[in-house]
Amino acid sequence: MEEIFSIVLSYLIGSIPFSFVVAKIKGVDLKEKVKNGQIGAAAVKRNCGLFPAILAGTGDFSKGALAVFIAKKLTKQDWVLVLSALAAIVGHNWSVFLKFWGGKGALVSFGALFYLLTIPFFLCLPLIIPFLLVKREKIFGVRKTTFFTYLGYFLLSLISFSLKFPFPISLSPIIFSLPMALKKNE
Repeated sequence: MEEIFSIVLSYLIGSIPFSFVVAKIKGVDLKEKVKNGQIGAAAVKRNCGLFPAILAGTGDFSKGALAVFIAKKLTKQDWVLVLSALAAIVGHNWSVFLKFWGGKGALVSFGALFYLLTIPFFLCLPLIIPFLLVKREKIFGVRKTTFFTYLGYFLLSLISFSLKFPFPISLSPIIFSLPMALKKNE
């Protein structure tokens, strides 16, 4: 029963639309401003500025970490940790509070991965940073941010497997990339 509660609660936590709320406080309705259906810290930055984007991004990052934290308190099962984090990402992408509208889930997944795979997360950063310094907007025909996010997920999984993290935890970066890929194709 704790497992199901953890997953459902994580979805509801993920559904909290921090970006939408922060923008509303600034007097901006992201539903009117963002036509691609992907609200998040980047949309807040474009429409409200840097500080509101930092607030929204911190909230989104925290949703992923909180989902894993709660799952760890309720159960020690690796798959439940992963599914709870995935539920938070899905909640962010398709928020029940915004009629199943939301962001892409990158920061929510980063928060979950930071909590689940702290050491591999920091080991992966130096491998990703050079790609951030590339001046071009696209790498191999893909937006730079999308490219480095997917590359980061892949490298994080490889590092986690090499450090002998449990299978579900090591696979979680790949799993967490799926809702973002689905959201991109909406």
